[in-house]
Amino acid sequence: MIRFLLGRLMVAIPTLLLVSMLVFGLQKLLPGDPAVALAGEERNPEVIAYLRQKYRFDQPIPVQYASWLSAFVAGDFGTSVRTRLPIREMVAEKLPVTLELASLSMLIALVLGIPAGVLAALRRGSAFDHAVSVLGLAGLSIPSFWLGIMLILLFSVKLGWLPSGGYVGFFADPTGNLRAMLMPSLVLGTAAAAIIMRHTRSSMLTVLGQDFIRTARAKGLKERIVILRHGLRNALIPVVTLGTLQFGQLLSGAVLTEQVFGIPGFGKMIVDGVFGRDYAVVQAVVMCAAAFFLLMSLTADLAYAALSPRIRR
Repeated sequence: MIRFLLGRLMVAIPTLLLVSMLVFGLQKLLPGDPAVALAGEERNPEVIAYLRQKYRFDQPIPVQYASWLSAFVAGDFGTSVRTRLPIREMVAEKLPVTLELASLSMLIALVLGIPAGVLAALRRGSAFDHAVSVLGLAGLSIPSFWLGIMLILLFSVKLGWLPSGGYVGFFADPTGNLRAMLMPSLVLGTAAAAIIMRHTRSSMLTVLGQDFIRTARAKGLKERIVILRHGLRNALIPVVTLGTLQFGQLLSGAVLTEQVFGIPGFGKMIVDGVFGRDYAVVQAVVMCAAAFFLLMSLTADLAYAALSPRIRR
């Protein structure tokens, strides 16, 4: 298992290094001079020169990249030019919010997607199977921002059951936190549930047609044991990878949902950084999201090995 883990790490580290090059290089191609944007409306030449020297905009790009990467590896993400706050503190403040949103959304997706996919496979061709397929297609087709607005109109404006937006810390008010996070979690969770359901159904149908399932039934095992122990365990192998990657996408792709519901997470942070030309913030957020995505991919590989000894060998 250790050799397996080291092999995956040897792939993940160069990938993260390549991502850092792309993030830094592509951001340099954006139009406009960040020093001029930071100088304000007066655009004093002395202030512009000072800003270029302070943030090393006057140095060659390879030198800027090497300086930025070495500081990032050391845990120094720099300082926001917009808020004048250390970016590491900003990430530490925003990351738990997005992690909570992604975790609740993934929980909803798993609770809805896996049972629905298994039942649809067991009742292939039935009315339930067709209904689940239609709901899954709807979940994939409906835009997240539109669904969020509709939920706000229904549960906040008309019924008044849930707040329309904002965020409350869990330790400050657990009930208020769950009420504020329920609608955005449903918006993100339904789309992920549709994807997980479709893959679970397809994988379950493939496994149920295998010889070892017929052998287990011929031995007289109970159908529940055949389905859960032999069928579902093998069917979950591709679903595990899908779930972990979906969780990584939820962490890095909740921009629209956080904007609609006014949640102060990674999404709002990166939008503010882009519009404010706060390059250091954008770089830090994208790198953290990429690192977390690679961590989820590594977790999927380890879960693969735990579920199937053949993959581990």
